[in-house]
Amino acid sequence: MISHNYAGIIKQVEELCHEKKGELLYLTVFGSTLYGTEIEGKSDIDVRGIFLPTMESLVLNECSHSIHFTTGGNFSRNGCDDVDIDLWSLQYWLQKLLPAGDTGALDVLFSPSNQHCTLFRDPRLDAVFNFPLNFLDTNNGKACAEYSLGQAKKYGIKGSRLGALKNAAKYANVLCGKEGSKKLSVCADGIVAGCKDERFCRIDEVHDSPMLFLCGKWHALDISMREFLHRLDIELARYGQRSADAESNSGIDWKAISHAVRAIRQITELLTTGRISFPLKCREELRRIKTGQVSWEEAEGMILHGLDDLETIRATSPYSATPDAHAARMAILSCYGIGE
Repeated sequence: MISHNYAGIIKQVEELCHEKKGELLYLTVFGSTLYGTEIEGKSDIDVRGIFLPTMESLVLNECSHSIHFTTGGNFSRNGCDDVDIDLWSLQYWLQKLLPAGDTGALDVLFSPSNQHCTLFRDPRLDAVFNFPLNFLDTNNGKACAEYSLGQAKKYGIKGSRLGALKNAAKYANVLCGKEGSKKLSVCADGIVAGCKDERFCRIDEVHDSPMLFLCGKWHALDISMREFLHRLDIELARYGQRSADAESNSGIDWKAISHAVRAIRQITELLTTGRISFPLKCREELRRIKTGQVSWEEAEGMILHGLDDLETIRATSPYSATPDAHAARMAILSCYGIGE
C-alpha cells in the first residue's frame, strides 16, 4: 500500500518520532479507509500508530504519551488532501487506552487484519497483535455505550440529557392536556414513568419535601403545569435547532452517527467472533448512514437496539476477556530487549 505518497508520510512519521525521542513500531492507514467506508473525494488521509519512547526519555521523564500532527486547520473540518497523524506510546496504548476500552485504541489493535492499510509493522509487536484478547476488557461496555450515545446525544437521543427533556415535555403535554392550572404533583409520576431514566428524571425528597428532579434542576410539586412547561420550553430552547433538525431529518452530522453505529457493530463482532476484521462487514450500512440515506428515527433505533443487543451478547459471549497486566508488561519489556 505504498502509494498516495504514503512513503512520504512514513518518513514524516519517523521524523516526528525521532523529534519526540521515540522509535516507530507500527503505522496504519486509519479511519474510513481502514473501515472500508471512504467516499471518493471526501475522505481525508488518517494514519495512526504506536511508538516506543527511548530509554533516555523514560529515565529523564521526557517521554510523550502521544504525538499529533495535522495539515488541516484548527477550526475547520479536514478536506480530502489533508493528513492527520496520531501516535501513542506503547505503554500508553497497552496499559491505559486498551484496558479502558478506548475505541480508537481497539481499532489499532485489530487494524493488521486489513493488510492493505498496514504501512509499517515491527515484528516486536507480534506478541500483541497475535493475542489481542490479552489486552482487552470485553466485560466492560461502558466505553462503547458512552462513545455511541455521545455521538448522538446532541440530537436528543434517548439516554441523553436532551432526550430526557424532550420526553418530559412530551409526557407533560399529554398529561396536562389543556389544563395548565393543574399542579405538577398530579402529573409528576407519569412524567418520570415516561422518561424511564432515573439518571435524569426522578422524584426525591429535598428538605423533607418531594420534588421532581429533571436534568440537574429541581421543581417543586406545587407549581402549576403551565409554569413547568414554560421552564421546559426555556431549557429546550438552550439546545438551539439541533433537536428540531433531528425530528425533521435535517442538519444531522451523519458522519458522527455512523461512528456511533460502527462502534456498536465492532464490539458485537468482537464478542461473537473474538476479533474485529477490517474492512468492516457492515461497511455498506455505515456508508448509507454516512451519506444520510436513513432517517433519524432509523438511526436512533440502530444505536439503542444495538446497545441493548450488545449487553445480551456480552452475557453469553465465549470471548470474555480481562486485561492481562503481566502480558502488557512483558510485551513492553520485550520491545526494549529486557526479560527475554
